[in-house]
Amino acid sequence: MKSLIRILNLTIIKEYYRQNAVFIFAVMMFAFGFLRAVEHITIIKHALKYPSILGFFFLAWALHGLKVTLFTLRLLESKQNEFLYHARLFPPLKRFCAFCLLQLSLIQLTFLYSLAMIKFGIEEGKLLEIGYIIGFNVVLIVVGALIYEYRIQRPNAEQVRSKPIQKLFAQFRTPPYLFFVRYLFSKQPVLLLLTKLFCCLILLGICNLYPTDDYDERLLALGGLFVAAGHTVFCQQYFIFENKFMLITKNLPLSDSQRLVHYLLAYFLLLLPEIIVLARNLPDTVSYLFIVFLMLFVLSMIFLNHHVQYINNISHDAFMQRLFFTGILFLVLIMFKIPVILMALINFSIAAFVFKKHYFLSDFNP
Repeated sequence: MKSLIRILNLTIIKEYYRQNAVFIFAVMMFAFGFLRAVEHITIIKHALKYPSILGFFFLAWALHGLKVTLFTLRLLESKQNEFLYHARLFPPLKRFCAFCLLQLSLIQLTFLYSLAMIKFGIEEGKLLEIGYIIGFNVVLIVVGALIYEYRIQRPNAEQVRSKPIQKLFAQFRTPPYLFFVRYLFSKQPVLLLLTKLFCCLILLGICNLYPTDDYDERLLALGGLFVAAGHTVFCQQYFIFENKFMLITKNLPLSDSQRLVHYLLAYFLLLLPEIIVLARNLPDTVSYLFIVFLMLFVLSMIFLNHHVQYINNISHDAFMQRLFFTGILFLVLIMFKIPVILMALINFSIAAFVFKKHYFLSDFNP
């Protein structure tokens, strides 16, 4: 069993945390950068007191559990990990326990927070709520393990499913800037839903937090920074999508400005949910002009993140390190009240420069 756990740790657990470093950083910064310890304690006590708030926690945990489960299934289906199907040679009980430990390792973000909730639940004497929290975590772990067990027993299984979204898109002619958006809706709907939900909840929380203290526009700018970080996965998927399905576009007679406009329109459409959430929950003391500048800032960071994907000979680990420190740099600039529109213009300029220098020279190493 130890050998199986070590294999799962090297192939799935480490890969998950490596690929989702920016996402985890954004969650940690939002949870512990904006909210003080006393505010976390207040939220936890209210969750233990009101079932509706506790249900919201359960929903967030379930969505995170769905995210890690789908990630694991995607790795199991990749050709380089086909050797994992040899796990069927292990005894069923040991294999199931290993899958439970795998799922527990992947949901550590929510599991550790649930332990804090259990601690305060014991202090408050909320035994029934503690039981619900423990039970829900057990369900997340066991259901994930059962799904992995089901999948490991069916190597190379093909499922024929109706795809209503693809049928809907097939009725219309798709303009070039909608190719990637259509791909997300048809091939990556869960990724799209979870990312949009995460970003919208960040903005919603910030808009509701804004009037409660002496905050200024920097708080909204930090929220925009986290939204841009949340879209890193889309930038990576767009690069993969282009190199797998759209290589012919490099040979099309399009000018650089046309190509850049297509990318801008695609990412602008992906940002529409965040724009709507921000517009509907805008604090009274914030002008709509600042929101326009803020969304241009978010769009510019995503735009820059997309185009640096074209630079060759950079390992994934080095790229993530640079992305992390770039995020820290933007955070510092925001705290020093550098105008977001100025940073946006600089980002757009750098992105255009990188595009012209590296776009036609870029290659893809999966």
